[in-house]
Amino acid sequence: MRKFLQLFIICLVLEQVFMFFGGWRLFQNWFSASVFIALVLAISIRIWLSQEDRLEAMEKRIKELEEQQVQKEKQE
Repeated sequence: MRKFLQLFIICLVLEQVFMFFGGWRLFQNWFSASVFIALVLAISIRIWLSQEDRLEAMEKRIKELEEQQVQKEKQE
């Protein structure tokens, strides 16, 4: 949860910078639109990062299984 909040704050700051430099023209209520966009962006990035973590864990598991297979073949 802490990583998500950090990510959300970073997205919110970047979104505020975007709104300051002309993005407010796209929305009538710029603050709520900015928070919503930052939230969606933070959720998307967090999902992507969690998938990356899961992929790394799966790669480790596959490597361990391959090593076990090689050891079994050497024993036979």
